[in-house]
Amino acid sequence: MKHHASYDEYEVHYPDNFMYSLNEDVIIDSPDGKHPMDTCVFECTADSFMYRVNNSLTDFHYKYHRARPLRVRFDHGCKLLTDKKYIIKSYRLGYLRQPEEITLLHPHDEYKEFEENVLYEIIKMAAQMYVEN
Repeated sequence: MKHHASYDEYEVHYPDNFMYSLNEDVIIDSPDGKHPMDTCVFECTADSFMYRVNNSLTDFHYKYHRARPLRVRFDHGCKLLTDKKYIIKSYRLGYLRQPEEITLLHPHDEYKEFEENVLYEIIKMAAQMYVEN
């Protein structure tokens, strides 16, 4: 965690196979650890987050044991920002990952990336595309 003049910053590195974020949830808490709360993050850009930090009316600021940390994404992860009046206890990321590549190195190995019903749909769509072309 890094401390800045008006906010604290937590750095998160995404997994190597990260492709697309589906949901991001955090558990925040008061510094005394007596008010945990499950909430989501507020997406910001590197250009826009200071407006929310400086505006005391935004939900970034901790009031009545509630707040939403700001999330600023960078190349391989993100930074989560709090107003120094609450801490982030945990961060949960639901994401789409890049599937394992299909190769012909071991053609008889079973491909286990997808459930059987999903594989059936992929094969059906591939067959349809082949017939149409």
